[in-house]
Amino acid sequence: MKLFKVAALGSVAVVALSGCGLGSGGSSAASSKVQQSVDSSAKLSGTISFQTWALKNDKFTPYFTKLIADFEKQHPGTTINWIDQPGDGYADKVSSEISSNSLPDVVNLPPDIAYAAVKAGALLNLAKSDPKINQTYVKSGLSDYTYKGVDGTYAYPWYLGTDVSYWNTDILKKAGIDQSNLPTTFDGLVAAAKKVHDATGGKQFLMSRKPNLYDIMSTGAPIMNSDGTKFTFNTDAAAAMIGKYADAYKAGYMPREVLSSDYQGNDTLFKKQQVGWTTSTGYYITSLKTDNPTLVPKVIGSPAIGLAPLYSQGISVSAKSKNPALALAFAQFVTSNANQTAFVGVAKGFLPGTQAAQSDPRFTTSDGTPAGNAAVLGAKTLPKAKSLGAPQWDQQDSDYLDQQIALAMTGKQTPKQALDNAVNKANSLLSK
Repeated sequence: MKLFKVAALGSVAVVALSGCGLGSGGSSAASSKVQQSVDSSAKLSGTISFQTWALKNDKFTPYFTKLIADFEKQHPGTTINWIDQPGDGYADKVSSEISSNSLPDVVNLPPDIAYAAVKAGALLNLAKSDPKINQTYVKSGLSDYTYKGVDGTYAYPWYLGTDVSYWNTDILKKAGIDQSNLPTTFDGLVAAAKKVHDATGGKQFLMSRKPNLYDIMSTGAPIMNSDGTKFTFNTDAAAAMIGKYADAYKAGYMPREVLSSDYQGNDTLFKKQQVGWTTSTGYYITSLKTDNPTLVPKVIGSPAIGLAPLYSQGISVSAKSKNPALALAFAQFVTSNANQTAFVGVAKGFLPGTQAAQSDPRFTTSDGTPAGNAAVLGAKTLPKAKSLGAPQWDQQDSDYLDQQIALAMTGKQTPKQALDNAVNKANSLLSK
């Protein structure tokens, strides 16, 4: 059994994906016709099902009710049956739907669950049926549903997220750090962390987290080989980066509890003003107005240090839909620029996965405030943001890497040993 950490708007959940479900497909599914491509010019009629993930609630139901009504009005004779699944157990639910040949015609999937569905032959290759897909959607979003060793693209990018750096200016001032010349590299971050440590006598910090797989990718390390069959991120450059984290930890530039079970998390410590740097979406300062209004005047944003991560949700079409033309048309309608823009107006902090939104003043023009500047910065970052490109990487892999890095940061093994162990463990799990 593999564990996948996946996030939907309504929840953040660790879900189990059974190897006997999505990975192998079922006999009933295999007996159904698989669509290779769809005639997008076909007349639309009939009924399809549309499945979302933890979105039927007071906040989002009015949006989807109108969305479906608008589509049915534009296409008389069509009916969209909306299904919503709870946040917990979504991968298991999708697995069950595929095995029982009941996957909805149009379905909301994150990249990792979509990958497992693709391996089971359950999703339509949208690139074959939509010749404008690369001109309509952002490349970064499409890349999340284009897998190594698999031909095609298997979801329309729907709502996307990326990170911006945030700084507490009170802490920066104490350390004499120029707010107009904030760190843009990891080495610069460590140097600034030393200044904060020295200026506050070790009572406040700038950094408060261990490195993760994104930090490793930022060193240029390939997460997997070219055909996606082996993890390969145990490079000397990645080991050097972890070594610098270890040195910073030993020097006291990070809270001691970073490596303990008492660690509250970087965001919590930032909100308590115990650390001066965190990362979040472009909506973070605006959200602080509710969560911690006294902190808002002290916070400014800057570009992400290293690679900006990409968080994606997509809309896929079942390869075994009995009404593929209607399913494809509705998937395109849900992910149109107008409807995505309206959706992120409700789903604050996320951005549309369309190219048209990249020049929309609503996402590219700041009101001049730090909150507005950060929101624009997030939008500008999105086309350059990258995912790990390794949907096989799961929570079990992540937890083991975390343990190995902690051992390296306390000097109980070398950074290279930590990476070698993590790669060997991940490849071992991959082969099961």
